[in-house]
Amino acid sequence: MSIKCDKFLSEAMTTGEIYKTVRSFTLTNERITPIWTDLTVEVPLEIVINGKSHVLIMFTPGMTRELVVGFLFTEGLINRAEEIESLVISKHQKDGDMIIEADVRISQRFLPVTNSSGKRVSYSSCGICGTENYHEMKQRVHRVKSRHRFSMHVLLALSRDLKRFQPLYKRTGGSHAAFLFDKDGNDIQNAEDMGRHNAVDKVIGAVMSKGITTHDKMLFSSGRASLEMILKTARAGFPLFVAMSRPTSRAVEAAKYYNITLVDLAKNTNRVYSHVRRINGF
Repeated sequence: MSIKCDKFLSEAMTTGEIYKTVRSFTLTNERITPIWTDLTVEVPLEIVINGKSHVLIMFTPGMTRELVVGFLFTEGLINRAEEIESLVISKHQKDGDMIIEADVRISQRFLPVTNSSGKRVSYSSCGICGTENYHEMKQRVHRVKSRHRFSMHVLLALSRDLKRFQPLYKRTGGSHAAFLFDKDGNDIQNAEDMGRHNAVDKVIGAVMSKGITTHDKMLFSSGRASLEMILKTARAGFPLFVAMSRPTSRAVEAAKYYNITLVDLAKNTNRVYSHVRRINGF
């Protein structure tokens, strides 16, 4: 696979391009005073597949290559990173705005036939938004096969220490993160983005690119567990998904069906919604 990235993207995590400082105002002691505030950057990423625009994603720069690979995989457009013949990432101006483009070449023998046509928009708050039929995504998802067990004590200890993997959140207070750990709590991969779906795709893309096994790992998200988050987890083969807030009802139903242990650790509590057998002591 041929990968090219421009200087802006490769240095995004060190040059401040992932956040911007703006002037705002605050009421303090009955006086309105100016204050400088750091905000998470939001830019468009257009994914072009075999010369045809496929999707426009709003995201935060950093791990752009991994996001593209993870997105293509969780969408069911590829099954392995090696199916991508080339991936060229660049930036350019369009109608006065900066846009990042990922030009992807996938062999036609790997590219699945879908009912979708034309470009769609995927907003960071809702990864399924714009999809004509989310059942197309479900068709390429299978039940997770894993007999690994995990410790609730390890999960709780990790949940209290996640902020050290979130430098962007510390600065802006406005980003999500995804974290991958092994059963002993060792950090394997983490990513930040304005969108929780994007953060998960970045981690999945990194896992695919590095050849990391998934059947013995646990995936954390700083946000809630939704249906699509569980579908992404199942597609990648993670047996355990941990969210830092309450899941949706559809997320619980999907976790039960796809053999995923779903845990939430919201507000100093812990709840296991599905396949509790994977947690030691149950």
